[in-house]
Amino acid sequence: MPKRISNETKEEIMKLYDHGSGLSPIEIARQTGVSYPSVYGLTRVRQRVNPETGQPFESLTQYRDYNARQRVNPETGQPFESLSQYQDYNARQRVNPETGQPFESRSQYQDYRERQKVNRPENQRLGGLIRRRLKNLGKNQSWLAEEIGVTRQSVSLYVKGRSVPKDDLLQKLYSSLDVQYGILDDLLEDFDNE
Repeated sequence: MPKRISNETKEEIMKLYDHGSGLSPIEIARQTGVSYPSVYGLTRVRQRVNPETGQPFESLTQYRDYNARQRVNPETGQPFESLSQYQDYNARQRVNPETGQPFESRSQYQDYRERQKVNRPENQRLGGLIRRRLKNLGKNQSWLAEEIGVTRQSVSLYVKGRSVPKDDLLQKLYSSLDVQYGILDDLLEDFDNE
């Protein structure tokens, strides 16, 4: 579940956007450590006006929901009723490579996608690197979680190879562990060359 953005961070984002000498949402995301879509939702999307209400969209979710309802569901010939219904439809259009049949639901599709992410070789390599560096530094997973601003459970998933941090967190992770890699691809390249 995504972490909620604190009111203080939201205020900082809006302050940077309104008075940050022309900072773009991507630059604000880098400065604040908040994901780009979240920053975009707090800044740019609110500049767009919802034709149904005449008011600015309140969030990126509201904007996406509006756009989904503008699309026509080919199964019914009627507009989609919500973003959720649109996403369900799109998931059912995809074919499950394990069965050769379309996915029955969005949750089935999401479960499949999650299984594909777990225990990939690159996840395992990153987990091994984290374990070695923590041992060399005499630190533990709780320390690393605090350093990079995530839960201990997230670090545990990285170490077990079940998850890989997003690029901005990966940079913090490398910095905290004193590792000289720019991106995960650099790490994988080194492992492949060993």
